[in-house]
Amino acid sequence: KRSSCGGQPADPTPAVMSTAPAASLPSPLLIRNMARAEAPQSPPPSAMAGANARALAGRPGGNEATAPLMARTSTSSSSRAVRQVKTVPVFLLVNPKSGGHRGSKLMRVPQPFDVEVSASCTASLRIYDMLEGPSGEKPGFVQLKEATRLGPVRMVVAGGDGTVLWALEEAEKHGVDTRHQVMLAVLPLGTGNDFSRFAGWGGKAPKMRNLTKGTLSGLRELVLEWVRAKANAHDIWRVAMEVDAHRGVILKTSHERKKVPINEKRIEKLMHSYFSAGNDARAGMGQEKVRTSTRWGNFLNYGYQICLKGLPFREKEYVKDFLYALRHGQSDESPVIFSTDDDEDVHEPRLVDNPQVLIILNIPNCYGGLCRFWEGAGSVGVHPVADANILHAELDPADGKLEVLTYGSLLMEPMLNVTTQAGLPAHRFNAKRIFSGAPLFLQLVEDDEEDVVVHVQVDGEFFKLKNPSSVSFDLHRQIKVLYGGKPTDADAGSDNAEEAESSSSESDEEGIGVQQKKRRRRITSSAPAAAARYPAVVKRAPDTACA
Repeated sequence: KRSSCGGQPADPTPAVMSTAPAASLPSPLLIRNMARAEAPQSPPPSAMAGANARALAGRPGGNEATAPLMARTSTSSSSRAVRQVKTVPVFLLVNPKSGGHRGSKLMRVPQPFDVEVSASCTASLRIYDMLEGPSGEKPGFVQLKEATRLGPVRMVVAGGDGTVLWALEEAEKHGVDTRHQVMLAVLPLGTGNDFSRFAGWGGKAPKMRNLTKGTLSGLRELVLEWVRAKANAHDIWRVAMEVDAHRGVILKTSHERKKVPINEKRIEKLMHSYFSAGNDARAGMGQEKVRTSTRWGNFLNYGYQICLKGLPFREKEYVKDFLYALRHGQSDESPVIFSTDDDEDVHEPRLVDNPQVLIILNIPNCYGGLCRFWEGAGSVGVHPVADANILHAELDPADGKLEVLTYGSLLMEPMLNVTTQAGLPAHRFNAKRIFSGAPLFLQLVEDDEEDVVVHVQVDGEFFKLKNPSSVSFDLHRQIKVLYGGKPTDADAGSDNAEEAESSSSESDEEGIGVQQKKRRRRITSSAPAAAARYPAVVKRAPDTACA
């Protein structure tokens, strides 16, 4: 409003005008500014999203470690518009003892660790120690379960093949539905890393200085790969091992590197990759007793044990010594796939030759990526042949089937590796295909007078079964596995630089840049070969989590 003289604005507070001299009155502009300053300020949208996330996470206001996990979307304001930013949670579950305690270095990464995926999407990485807390009450899995309320979550396991199984079992103990609520990826820190190789995440542990020092650009690149990777189905199997109720004993290697008995007559283990029984598991259990803190040290020890157990004059375990029959079913009354019975009146398929190892595969590669037995097998190991198409059967880890084969000698493994890669025919003298299907039941030999002993391994975990009764396989569930872009075969090059990374004098920034370029070239050049060998390994979808 305007006053009747001078055209000056009328003051809206007549009480003030009646008690103060006109010369001392503040200007109307100053009054409006003072009113705005005294009005309560509303927090910006991003701050409100952070507060809401803290409330949902059930944490005190000062701890924002898990806040972005619960707030899948947040807002950022500008002078023109408000845009939505999606936050994708990524859980990194670390076995700090894996890889010669390399895993513990990942716990140094500052939290929270956010990575911008695109203008409208941010990945929020949370790192947890898998050793922290008792089984069923581990903080990382508690938060994982909470995050799955809003949708599937990317779960990355830092460790070896055994750690992957441990993480799956622990997730299920915390009420996580591993079929639908998580998508699994691997940061390889183990010795063989067969599952990680198959899924396209490589077989060597990354150089920790690229992940935990400098600008952390190496870790940022990994987070982007985990977020952009495409999920594929993968079968998880339940393996049940049982020994005689009176004379049977199950032994495994303890932390003190001694064989100790388990106070159970039947145990169950999950399996994602492969099972074997015979002389190779016997050599592997010997290697467990002298395990070192380095990957190459363990490989050398395992090679020594293979040579030692495979020498002609050494006592060996043959399949016929411990296996009576392999059956297609879940009991000793199921149909026979083959039998080792020498009775001529028994008209059943018989095992060909006298192999030392029986292998049951869910993925094509095993023994640290050195061998691909199913591809290398050029003959059938039973007679008469029940399945005429067995030599043309494809191995698929999501078809509800397992592939069974045998091979004759531990000393043939190096030749099998070379000839399989080169496409030469020499590998046909060793591995033999038996069967493709599931469920499976191994009916083991029973002897009332002498003890029967067999060594077995399930995804790198070794057991000695004394007077066993059976080993059975049935489908536990099908999970979602994120596929990376690395080849499934053994990684080229030496790991010497990896083992000596702590003594390197190369600067963090320069080293990261060189390694990133080499890594990108390796992935690009190896993708066609990996696609030809197993096409699913290199299936990718950009920004899958942000779609």
